[in-house]
Amino acid sequence: MAVWALRVGYAALVVVAAGFIAKLSGFSPWILAGGVILWLVAAATTATGFMLARQELPEPRPGFWAIRRMLIHDTVHARASAEQS
Repeated sequence: MAVWALRVGYAALVVVAAGFIAKLSGFSPWILAGGVILWLVAAATTATGFMLARQELPEPRPGFWAIRRMLIHDTVHARASAEQS
């Protein structure tokens, strides 16, 4: 869940950037607002998934930064469905 939410967050940041450029060009700020809302939802979902996944790990659990690096690595390096099982 956290990996997919972070991927949606990446897309939301692209929408935010496009909305910011559109706003500077004189268009309505709705694209920017939509991107920010989407990013906030993705960030909350990522944080929730992160904490739930961390609780399921056996002791000793990896630290915050180690899990964060693993999460970012997993979002950038997609695996095929057959490799995931």
